[in-house]
Amino acid sequence: MNTLIAEQLKENIALLQAIHEANHKIVELEFQHDRAQRVRWTAQEDALLRYSAGAFGSDLAKIQAVMVSKTKKQIYFRILYQNRQQAKAE
Repeated sequence: MNTLIAEQLKENIALLQAIHEANHKIVELEFQHDRAQRVRWTAQEDALLRYSAGAFGSDLAKIQAVMVSKTKKQIYFRILYQNRQQAKAE
């Protein structure tokens, strides 16, 4: 009887370890996906900034206006990202 219980406990522990490892891999993959998404957004913002700065010429005040616009865009993307994360959690 005790050996049967011990075997079942070993099986349960092995199953729990497998579940834990699978969950860890899922979290790691989600993190990699989120990081890749942030890299894409940053690349898009930088391209927009370079294009806008080139279109305005080298006038410092206009480039600063583009930087403010980029900051607003970063805030927008951050809010969008957080909303997506909340939607995933629900």
